[in-house]
Amino acid sequence: MSNRTLLLTTALFFGCLLSAAPALAQDANQDPPVAAEEEEDEESTEVDEILVQATRSDIITAADRMIYNVSNDVQAQTGSVADVLRNVPGVEVDLQGNVSLRGDGNVTILVDGRPSAMLRGASRADVLQAMSGSQIERVEVITNPSAAFSPEGSGGIINLVTRTAQPSVTSVGVRASWDGGERGNLSLSGSRTKDGLTLSGDIGLRHNVSDVESESSRLRPGASPAATILEESVATGENTNTFGNARISADYDLNARDRISGELSYRAFEAENDGLQIFERANGLGTVSDRYERLQTGSFANSNVGGRLSWRRKLEGNQHELAADFEVDSSRSERDLDLFSTTQIGSEPDFVQRTGGDNQRNAYGFKLDYTRPMGERRLLKIGYEGDLGMDEFDSFGWRGPDEASLAPVAALTNRFDYEEWIHAAYVTYERPFGDLDVQAGLRIEQVDFTLDQITDSITVQRDYLKAYPTLNFGYQLTDSQRLRGGYSRRISRPSPQDLNPYTIYIDPQNLRRGNPDLDPEITDSFELTWQLRRGPTFYAVTAFYRDSSGGVTDVSQDLGGGVVLTTRENLGESQRTGVEFIVNGRFGPKVTYNASGTLYQQDISIPGIAGGIERSGTSGTARASINWSPTDTDFFQLNGFYVGEQIQAQSERSAFGMLNIGYRRKFTDNFSLVLTGTNILDTAEIDSFTDTPAFQDRSRVRFSEPTYYIGLTYTFGSSPRRQEPAFDFGAPSVPQ
Repeated sequence: MSNRTLLLTTALFFGCLLSAAPALAQDANQDPPVAAEEEEDEESTEVDEILVQATRSDIITAADRMIYNVSNDVQAQTGSVADVLRNVPGVEVDLQGNVSLRGDGNVTILVDGRPSAMLRGASRADVLQAMSGSQIERVEVITNPSAAFSPEGSGGIINLVTRTAQPSVTSVGVRASWDGGERGNLSLSGSRTKDGLTLSGDIGLRHNVSDVESESSRLRPGASPAATILEESVATGENTNTFGNARISADYDLNARDRISGELSYRAFEAENDGLQIFERANGLGTVSDRYERLQTGSFANSNVGGRLSWRRKLEGNQHELAADFEVDSSRSERDLDLFSTTQIGSEPDFVQRTGGDNQRNAYGFKLDYTRPMGERRLLKIGYEGDLGMDEFDSFGWRGPDEASLAPVAALTNRFDYEEWIHAAYVTYERPFGDLDVQAGLRIEQVDFTLDQITDSITVQRDYLKAYPTLNFGYQLTDSQRLRGGYSRRISRPSPQDLNPYTIYIDPQNLRRGNPDLDPEITDSFELTWQLRRGPTFYAVTAFYRDSSGGVTDVSQDLGGGVVLTTRENLGESQRTGVEFIVNGRFGPKVTYNASGTLYQQDISIPGIAGGIERSGTSGTARASINWSPTDTDFFQLNGFYVGEQIQAQSERSAFGMLNIGYRRKFTDNFSLVLTGTNILDTAEIDSFTDTPAFQDRSRVRFSEPTYYIGLTYTFGSSPRRQEPAFDFGAPSVPQ
């Protein structure tokens, strides 16, 4: 990025701000503060009741998001965050922990409104399966975020709000669960408020052991059966995951107008896996030419330290404030894999291989946000956000006939650095047109990055300036019915590994290479929602359409000799059209239910691949939960989900689903017993298929058998009071 471009963008933004200042001051003086305060108090009181009292609806709507209270999800007490997300409408989590939103896997996941390095990149799926679900109080699904949010993530944003969001005068909570074997979790949380100072903290540990079985095959058609090649692989293994977290935060009211907040957090994730792979290669006549066994022992560790400091000043008038936030995030990940290969048939010699990799990431962020009322139900928000990310990647590998003879292998050795600057200026303005509330926004981002491929002595520098408009609206049809909708332009930036031009060894049959010329994928998202809320009943139907261009697509190339090279190109164009429904209600005084489903048509076009690819398919998801409270102290829950088949450019994935059961016994207001069963029908299995002109791949992965937990929850302390809002990360204020 040139300095001239950055200076020009910044000057234009602040020039517009300064020129508008007199007009803003004039409008603010005409603002009727009393009416606005009354409206805010009514809305705030309703939200507090919904979040604290289990008798109220578990679904809250806002201008650009749906908020799901998961405190009554029994599975969340003993399961992982991945288990929690599987019960959230519109969210799909496959059995390996990969998250998608309405079929789009490019999703940004935040924790308490902030990004986390552990929830980025290839390790995110493992972390979501290791994090304890008992930490999460509610999940916010933001499919069309306002301009105050980063546009990253074409699918939208999922914000995980932790249970520590509402401290009390003095409160301590303990949660624990155990499956009777090698799985369990323990968490403690507490808070105290006195003389304007609020301290809160939590610490948690989760340990999980699971078995994995997989089968895969690769068929290479030939002119005759003798020229046809079939490669088959069977693998079994055991995965052990441990996740720990600790956090402490403080909020202090300097005076009636100023508040400072700080937070320190630590998260650590460790995974170990042991497995055996048996590989066989034969021709179409059944003649075996190669067979070997490979014993694999691997480990992965990720540690993350984060810090945040924020200041918020209330200015004269309701909703008139200035807030600043600075945060630092540092993470380190290490991966090691030892492989022992023994040949039974064929000419390949026995060998030992040791590979590993380190990634150090340091990220810095600063956000300045100014909010000003412009009249009754009118609000202006302007801000600046700057982010700096610095990554260092170092991969290494050795191979030899035995451990004593290991020598470096060039194809396994790779080092590169990546640095990315993002400067963003944004504005949102909301106002009514009768019963129609409209919030419009614009975000302008200047991005520049430098990739230094040290091993190959290649340096790549690129920059781009893009604008991202947003629009959200709500219209009150009747006292119980409302329409809301929105539009946003989203982006999916390639990861540093996607851009790395070095050829990376995956296994003897697969290589991968990045592409430094990749551009971000652009998605235009539209949706319209009808909602009905009448007493305990809530219905919602959403029609959505997403148009994506420049999609980053895997392109597989057969190099011969049984080796396939996978690269990435901006070839994809796709459209996704669908409908989503949510039903939440009650059968009599003791039974409640909630159900949701998504059905969509996906069209994929990739003209850049030889012969072109045109694919279309219909997919969907369904989930339901039935809750029964026969007494005031007993609570039964049965829930399940189903995810239909999904297509990609050259592949597709089979449908899968699970059924879970849970029971909670409340002995006192502070002490409860929880029993849960996960995957009770033993259906955790996924099939995947890849078809190209040169080969066809088939794979099947089978996960853990049914798992049962017993858990305890104990809390003590004073009743909670309402906490002042923390730094505003873009939550809309359009009345709902």
